[in-house]
Amino acid sequence: MNAASGGHQAEGYKKLMDAIFEQSTARAKGAIDEAEKKALAIFDESERYATKKSGDVIASYKEIAAIEARKEVSKAEIEARMGLLKLKESYVDLVLQEAKSRLQSFVATPEYKSTLLEEIKATSKKMPIGRLIMNPRDVSLLGAEKIKRAAGEGAAINPKLIGTGGFIAVRKDGKTSVDRSIDSILESERKALRGKIAEILFG
Repeated sequence: MNAASGGHQAEGYKKLMDAIFEQSTARAKGAIDEAEKKALAIFDESERYATKKSGDVIASYKEIAAIEARKEVSKAEIEARMGLLKLKESYVDLVLQEAKSRLQSFVATPEYKSTLLEEIKATSKKMPIGRLIMNPRDVSLLGAEKIKRAAGEGAAINPKLIGTGGFIAVRKDGKTSVDRSIDSILESERKALRGKIAEILFG
């Protein structure tokens, strides 16, 4: 059976994820801007140190002293830049973690119920659903009758743990499935989201 996470992200989840990443990224950018200011201060201090050290030595050793001082400046700059790079990378991971955490909170809201039903209905219009795999909690939350009405005639419900929430719809002929679980959508978008976050934070 071919499992398709789908080239088209579920619209309701997409809007939610976009809002979460926008807010989380804005906070991370503020922290990184502050870190960059500190890194620039290190560079400035290193330059002042190099100038002072060069001026303190006698003329005959000035060139040698300048070279040695520049080595120390370069070392300080490299360390500062590496530290800033690691900080930026850590904030990319933090944004992704916060998004997952907020999605976990989202499944406890009334909005999640309506979004989940709408996503089931939208999927049923694209293919005949034979079976819906959903978290037992979500089956209880929505009720079997509402789920079956949304999924279409003859759809069976298969309560099974699938992570944060959402569903997996299996076509009636059993040949294909569409994965609309929240964890699957988040994972399939992870690479693109990392690029998007990095562009906002480091651009």
